[in-house]
Amino acid sequence: MTYADVSVIVDGALDESETFFDYLVMGDYLESIQSEAKSHGYPTSVFVLYHEHEETDEGCDCIQYLQDHHPWWTNESEDQ
Repeated sequence: MTYADVSVIVDGALDESETFFDYLVMGDYLESIQSEAKSHGYPTSVFVLYHEHEETDEGCDCIQYLQDHHPWWTNESEDQ
């Protein structure tokens, strides 16, 4: 991973979006999001998009290559 974009969707709306260049910092952030989501009870989904290239001002096309658009983590059940 060169860097990763993390998007947090709460109750259907984008709540937070962060870019990480360090696995450990991202891991701490993801743990805090999960803990917070479990306590507030709103439907929450976390999406992580990994980039294997240097960050550019022009953006990139990495999202078009995703094969599965499932969240990295969610507190919503599959049968809803």
